[in-house]
Amino acid sequence: QVYSVEGGKVTLQPIVPDQLKPLTSILWKRNDNLVVEWFKKLDSTDYYGAFRGQTNLDIETGRLEIDTLDGTYSGVYSVEFNGQLQSESYKVDVIKKVPKPTVVLKPLTCPNEDTCTLICDGDTTGAEPVTYSWRTDQRDLQKSEKSIKIGKDDSDVQYFFCQMKNPVSEEDSDPMENPASQ
Repeated sequence: QVYSVEGGKVTLQPIVPDQLKPLTSILWKRNDNLVVEWFKKLDSTDYYGAFRGQTNLDIETGRLEIDTLDGTYSGVYSVEFNGQLQSESYKVDVIKKVPKPTVVLKPLTCPNEDTCTLICDGDTTGAEPVTYSWRTDQRDLQKSEKSIKIGKDDSDVQYFFCQMKNPVSEEDSDPMENPASQ
């Protein structure tokens, strides 16, 4: 699986078996739809649909580069060399960067004797899969959920931070003062 950032570029680098060298034809497909085809005999390279103007094929190596990605380029890519479908396919997922998260307190006040919840908040639509991590001004917390519970046991902590991360980006929140220590 290949993750690529929206607006970025992806390169698919297949291995050409020795018995198929030199290449006489290359055919790339996404979800069984034509992306590009090249025939040495015709000395022509044809790009199809949304791939026209966004894609570059290296006719020596079969490498496929796609620029300015958006979600429409997600899918399973396959390649044929000299008419033979290659066993390796490439699952491409184009995703957004994670936003800068905000630490949100629930409930809005945190009485000393009770626990409250901190939520690592931000719109992650189109940025999945997202993982979360938490730390304080003193240590990393062994928590990987979107929210954590805090209470009077955490009164020695001054600040909490959360991080959102996906395969193409990561962002840290600004510090949030510990509501349990106020």
